[in-house]
Amino acid sequence: MRWFFILITAAILHACSSKPVIPAADRSITPLKAASSQPSDSSNLLQWGGVIIETRNLRETTEIQILAYPLDEDGHPDTDANTIGRFIAQQPGYLETVEYAVGRLVTATGKLSEVRQGQVADSPYPFPILDCDEITLWPEHKSRPKPRIRFGFGASSGGGGFGSIGISF
Repeated sequence: MRWFFILITAAILHACSSKPVIPAADRSITPLKAASSQPSDSSNLLQWGGVIIETRNLRETTEIQILAYPLDEDGHPDTDANTIGRFIAQQPGYLETVEYAVGRLVTATGKLSEVRQGQVADSPYPFPILDCDEITLWPEHKSRPKPRIRFGFGASSGGGGFGSIGISF
């Protein structure tokens, strides 16, 4: 029975600690920098994140076009900051487009493979391609209902003549 509790505790701790922070990943090279001057050393592990613009499943890979934002200390995209470019995260295999939908937040870790010319609307745009080792899909934040606080006043007839005050949530 004791082992059961240890396993459950370990599983919960592992689930709670799944942050995509990889200390060896370089965040100083932004997608804009990579697109304008592709680093000569493409063996560096990079970590970028942002908002999904488009997800496309190809024959052997899935490509996710991402509007990049700086990452906070946990690797979560900071969408309150200014954007730092666009990039394409390339992952081998199939990723479900319903899960990796437009507007979802992701963090991608991998190596820069190339800079591919594409378009954003009618303008040419150089997209850095990140061959990903890992893509973290952040949970959607659902709006929480506002707390409801109620105050009530009442009287008791317990013989002492004391009133009562109630607070409920």
